[in-house]
Amino acid sequence: MENTWVFFYGTFMSSKILKGFGVVCKETYPAKLEGFKLVINHRVNLEKDDTSTVYGSLVNISNKDVSKLYNEIKNKFNIEYHPQGVKVNLMTGETKPVICYISSDKDNSTPDPNYIKEMIDCVAELNFPEEYIQHIKSFT
Repeated sequence: MENTWVFFYGTFMSSKILKGFGVVCKETYPAKLEGFKLVINHRVNLEKDDTSTVYGSLVNISNKDVSKLYNEIKNKFNIEYHPQGVKVNLMTGETKPVICYISSDKDNSTPDPNYIKEMIDCVAELNFPEEYIQHIKSFT
């Protein structure tokens, strides 16, 4: 089965969350994506913004697992994410071209406080900057 490098910026950035979906990844690296900003409505998404950086994890998983995860999101939340090629920076300084999933669906709903807490836990697990945690808290 073929694997793909994916940049996850929502709760999928956590290997614990992925395990809950039955996805086991052997390679996970903290990373950041410049030129986008994180937005959280009903679920997390990205918007182009040359002055912002989004933190997440670079994960190597099977194409089947990627489809499973995003089909789950589509079925549960009626949000469709589409693959986009991006370049992420690993914390080691290395740059890597990968796939990132972004939705073009416009959503102005209020985020679920439990989802915000999950996001904060994921960011804290990966030791990302406190400012990023504060940014996520600002969506409540």
